[in-house]
Amino acid sequence: MAINLDDRYPGRAGGKTLDYPQGSFKNRTSPNAQDGTFLEQDWANDMLAFFQALMSDAGMVANNVVDTARASQYFDALVKTIKDNAIPGATFAEVDALAADQGPIIVTDMGGMLWTWVSTAYFTGYRNPLCATIPQHFAATARAWEMPVTGGVWSESDPKQRRLIAWFREQGLTVASGSWAKGWGRIADLGGGDWKAPDLQDVFFRMAGTDADTANARSAGTFQTDQFRAHAHAGFTPYGNVGASGTGRVTGNNDTTTGSAGGAETRPENTAVRPVMLI
Repeated sequence: MAINLDDRYPGRAGGKTLDYPQGSFKNRTSPNAQDGTFLEQDWANDMLAFFQALMSDAGMVANNVVDTARASQYFDALVKTIKDNAIPGATFAEVDALAADQGPIIVTDMGGMLWTWVSTAYFTGYRNPLCATIPQHFAATARAWEMPVTGGVWSESDPKQRRLIAWFREQGLTVASGSWAKGWGRIADLGGGDWKAPDLQDVFFRMAGTDADTANARSAGTFQTDQFRAHAHAGFTPYGNVGASGTGRVTGNNDTTTGSAGGAETRPENTAVRPVMLI
């Protein structure tokens, strides 16, 4: 609906440019020339419309006082319009107390993350859309918006922990208390609103897919023990007689086995990160 000056006043306005994509005003070339831009109601009203739209959107009424740089209703209307259309911010306690959806909210003391309203069989309220995501960092302790996943007990009475508990229940990632095990992405029902949290310390992450040993699909959160890939060593020529069992063990006066090497686990080079989940 805005006016393009060079379309409305061909030859009497500057053409469209990157600086003025709707055309621009130009002066007449001499006092008596008629080649300057017209001063008429259409373009003036086109300009006024912007400022009056600001006032209207902000719900303000003109006070009939000329604006100045120190007191400008138009500037105040612009600021109010921006604020009214900005995503609101609140603390975790304020967001946790809300009983109805008020649109997305930035939770200022939870990493400045954007939370949205959730309503499921297990939780109703505001929650981080990235709830249960596992970040990687070296902080000495879990931050305000994170929960340790070190096998502790989570309680539904805790406003932060209940959000994670609900997420695991929504995903069906729960087991009975007697079936809980370290390394699994599962929580266990301890009764009374308490749940055993996952313990993801000292394990590596592997993308779910088809297990190479069984050809079975791996589901997210399942645990797998360590293992060496099947392999053979370089040829070994015994000194003496090979045992009848064919095990490669030398018998007779030279009876012996190969020595042990390595430690308590199989692992690549690695760097330890904090075991936490986003709330």
